[in-house]
Amino acid sequence: MAGLVLSALVAAAVFLVVGNDETVVRPDPTPTPSSDGVATREDAAGELLSELASALSEGSRQEVLRLAAPGRSARASLGAVYDNVQDLRVEDLSLRYVDEQAGELSAEDRRAFGARAWVADVQLGWRLGGAGETPTETEVSMTFVETPDGAAFGSASGDYGNPAPLWLIDDLTVRRSARWVLMVADPANADRYAALVDRAVADVARVIPSWRGSLVVEVPATQEEMHQVLDADPGTYSAIAAVTSTVDGSLSPSAPSHIIVNPDVFGRLGADGSQIVMSHEATHVATDAAVSSMPLWLLEGFADYVALAGVDLPVSLTASQILADVRRDGAPEALPGSKEFATSNRLLGSSYEAAWLACRLIGETYGEARLIRFYETVDDGTPVEEAFRDVLGTSERSFTRAWQDYLTELAG
Repeated sequence: MAGLVLSALVAAAVFLVVGNDETVVRPDPTPTPSSDGVATREDAAGELLSELASALSEGSRQEVLRLAAPGRSARASLGAVYDNVQDLRVEDLSLRYVDEQAGELSAEDRRAFGARAWVADVQLGWRLGGAGETPTETEVSMTFVETPDGAAFGSASGDYGNPAPLWLIDDLTVRRSARWVLMVADPANADRYAALVDRAVADVARVIPSWRGSLVVEVPATQEEMHQVLDADPGTYSAIAAVTSTVDGSLSPSAPSHIIVNPDVFGRLGADGSQIVMSHEATHVATDAAVSSMPLWLLEGFADYVALAGVDLPVSLTASQILADVRRDGAPEALPGSKEFATSNRLLGSSYEAAWLACRLIGETYGEARLIRFYETVDDGTPVEEAFRDVLGTSERSFTRAWQDYLTELAG
């Protein structure tokens, strides 16, 4: 859909907590002094992070891997991070220890790293080189392991309640062009997604030729991984094929926006559906929709207008849900709002289609150039009622009636 997926315990002060089908272990949160005089393991982790940031930015793969905890798990995880940093041309990389998390250590991490492992919040800063992005900062979770010499890296892929960039938590295949960067967890799908992204750039440029930006698209391995990247509750995007979000989750106009794909939903789409979704989200990136406060019917409807402009499909198919609703219940009383676009709404598809037809009606009645000017005027902060009057020479009330008649006519 457009718009829009346990271990041996050796420490005495450890006990099991079982609930919600997940088994976790809670370590003793008391910091342990290291044997070489370092005051706390937090200090040791801070030194480790400084070395790690430097090695990832300027060192070799071997220099990075020597900072991993013993065992295959940590080396594989850190090796993937190194490869991703190189392939994505990550720049301005910084890592700063913030604080130990008071919560539980997962049984998976406990099994892999033992009783001397702990999880902490880490301030991560970075920028994707070659993508025209500004630097980003966010707090992530990392697992550390106490060693005789201080601390070692355990993992950055555990879901401990913080968001995490995809390049930090999975082994990625990276593709790029002059206008886009693509990171995919499943290499078998890289070619397919690359073609979709390439076409999406062309679709947006066809309607908005002034756009000179670029796209960054992230395709996690699973829907659960998508939720971790977005710091969303499980199931939030279970009906959404993709979403556009700022990298740090903020509403700052300077924050980079990425397209995050839900592979569980996107993978079930056909050729037309997957292209429509990708071009829809690309429109959101091109118009900074992730930080916009405009009415959702216009924001989502315009994105579908761009995505569907290059698709030769009948309206009976592209608006089948809303037209069926109109035949059954009559036209909606108002243009769709936040309630209608809630991810929990079972009629979410109808809301997207209704919004698209509103923008389609503006384009047919006033021309595409005025539709774009109307969108840009509202996006710049002009109240929508004023934009209706100043750009389209009508009122929202009159337009809503025309839209209702348009839906009724199309529904037959």
